[in-house]
Amino acid sequence: MNGETERLSLLLVEDSPADVYLVREAMIQAGLCFDLEVAEDGERAIAIVDRVDAGPQTRAPEVMLLDINVPRRTGNEVLERIRRSPRCARIPVVMMSSSDSPAERRRAFDQGANAYFRKPSSLAEFMQLGKLVRELHQQSRGAA
Repeated sequence: MNGETERLSLLLVEDSPADVYLVREAMIQAGLCFDLEVAEDGERAIAIVDRVDAGPQTRAPEVMLLDINVPRRTGNEVLERIRRSPRCARIPVVMMSSSDSPAERRRAFDQGANAYFRKPSSLAEFMQLGKLVRELHQQSRGAA
């Protein structure tokens, strides 16, 4: 990518260092030029949304990836806060979980998630996350 390419700002809410690594690799394999901010728990994620809302000079993430099962506040609680945010409400959100429960999927979409990504057991499947993020970002830019 050339130096003039704007970097995609991503917020990842994830407490597993291995999954943080895999997400980073998925974005690289998808050819994305990105900055990744990681919140290891739901409280930190909510604090980031609060910081964005408090300061118009603070850059809001362009895509958020939320693990549903993180400490201190669940991904669902974080999503609820995001959708009430004046500056973050329209940001594409991918909910991630190792579960493929239909009820969990339905809850994520009912709360306003743009996509649900089941964390797969294979590396090749996990790498599909980068493609999903790229597509969501392109769609959101087209809607702006």
